[in-house]
Amino acid sequence: MEIFFKEKQKFTQWWLWSILLIFPLLSVIPFNDKGVNLFYVFIGVSIPLLFYLFELRTFISNEGLHYQFFPFHLKTHLIKIDDIEKIEALQYKPFGDYGGWGIRYGFKGKAYNVNGNKGVKVHLSNDRNILFGSKKHIEFHKALKKVYKEKQQRN
Repeated sequence: MEIFFKEKQKFTQWWLWSILLIFPLLSVIPFNDKGVNLFYVFIGVSIPLLFYLFELRTFISNEGLHYQFFPFHLKTHLIKIDDIEKIEALQYKPFGDYGGWGIRYGFKGKAYNVNGNKGVKVHLSNDRNILFGSKKHIEFHKALKKVYKEKQQRN
């Protein structure tokens, strides 16, 4: 299997990490005279650790578009080239179009994104679409379009 494009993305927004790192700090402050609650410390450390583990992994092969939003997806999912109707690189509004970042369901379809406002929207033959946020959205689009056109020419 030949790989034409590969990208791994994590949550890197400074404002998000500023908020997330407040949790461990607050968890060691005693809220009563009993001292530090270890459950609060566990939760305070777990939340930023969970966000640190989140990773959107995408790659394009001659089979199609492979994606995984770890740790929610333990296995890679595949959108076969035959299931794709149209591909477009675009700029979008994360909050306005999809309600933010992560695995999102909005009026404009499903989205997998971790930061930024650029991506590739894949229109499927079942009238659904999925947006994949990408820091390299032009390269992503070109690679997927290349595989898509090659498949069309063979058919």
